[in-house]
Amino acid sequence: MRNWTLNTGASLLALAVVACAAGAVAGEATTRPVVKPVSGSVLKDTPSAYGASGAQGVYMGEAKAPVVSPSARPGDCPAGAVAGDHPDLPASVVKEARPNQCYTRLMKAPVLEAYTEREIVRPERFETYTVEEKWRWAERQVVDKPAHVRREVIKPVTRTVVEDRVVQEGYWSEEPVPPVYEKRVESVMVRPARQEWVRSEGIATGAALVTPGDHQPVRYRADGMLTWPGKDPVVIQGGLETTEYLQKGSAQTVWCLKEVPAEYRRVERLVEVAPATVRRVWVKPRIEKVERVIIEREGKVIEEPVAATYRTEKYKEILSPARTETRRIEPEYRNVEKTRVVKAPEPVWREVLCERNTTPDKVKAIQVALKQRGYDPGPVDGTLGTKTVAAMQKFQADQGLPQGQISVEAAEALGVKIH
Repeated sequence: MRNWTLNTGASLLALAVVACAAGAVAGEATTRPVVKPVSGSVLKDTPSAYGASGAQGVYMGEAKAPVVSPSARPGDCPAGAVAGDHPDLPASVVKEARPNQCYTRLMKAPVLEAYTEREIVRPERFETYTVEEKWRWAERQVVDKPAHVRREVIKPVTRTVVEDRVVQEGYWSEEPVPPVYEKRVESVMVRPARQEWVRSEGIATGAALVTPGDHQPVRYRADGMLTWPGKDPVVIQGGLETTEYLQKGSAQTVWCLKEVPAEYRRVERLVEVAPATVRRVWVKPRIEKVERVIIEREGKVIEEPVAATYRTEKYKEILSPARTETRRIEPEYRNVEKTRVVKAPEPVWREVLCERNTTPDKVKAIQVALKQRGYDPGPVDGTLGTKTVAAMQKFQADQGLPQGQISVEAAEALGVKIH
């Protein structure tokens, strides 16, 4: 089975993921795009560093910044499929989300630990010999016939009489009288004000999932099996969610919460004028003839005990049972250094950068912060290019943050305030 990797896409990651707006600033008369359009290709058919490392080769074509529609209102989410039931979103995200925020799934790296395992070099050995049993003939008393009780049953004396029995007691029956209604016209809410989730397909990040420190790419397979590189590579079987995430790549589905006003219509309705009542009717009791058995004299059982009888038999009395004597030779061990998974990788939901909450100035601040920490984001031009996204992936890996797309959490970890 061929290896799968997290597919990378256009370099402008967060600006085209879902383009959920954070809302227009109060007092501004007009809106403007948050980033400048980017011209020219990003890699021009050149494989990324992740592809060159031996994993699946990745090629990226031209990527441009998204264009904001002139008819779009400040704070609106971009056009996309509306899914009010938001089947992909966990309950915690639905509960905490605010209108026009953008969420998607990122991959959280596994937790590994080194440990020392004691391996056996030579197993223990035993030398054995058998000691025969010692016995003699003896006599003992055994039960020939067990003790028991002889019983004689005397039947009871009875007679039958006929009596009246009340099958059902008399009772008051209540007959319902239906209510009286009249027609009235009212204004009725057809659909209350609500919040609906707008679904958009995310765009791949252009960067691979890497390990902390040495930033080696992680290999994946279609069945969710991950090979985590290191001194001792670790093969990890991901769960169903991890497998689904790996097959889809970094371009995960993004959901944006949108407010929808209530809807009303005029309807005719029956209104109760007189309530329902109950009329009480007496129902006579029901009586029937039944036979009853009367016991004149109780039956009884006469019991007579019979003693047990015994006989004498010979048997083999064991004085000392056969046994095996064993001498144990201690095993030999050695210590081996190994690596194990403490916690498997898993997809997690995070708020990500989108068109309305990211400006060129914020992107520049991210690039400056990455460069100050020793990462290479490329030119500080306010554009989320391939190098900037790759440098951000390395920073997220080193900080133990989920990878895939640039999250608000990662940007603020660099000291860049998004909200």
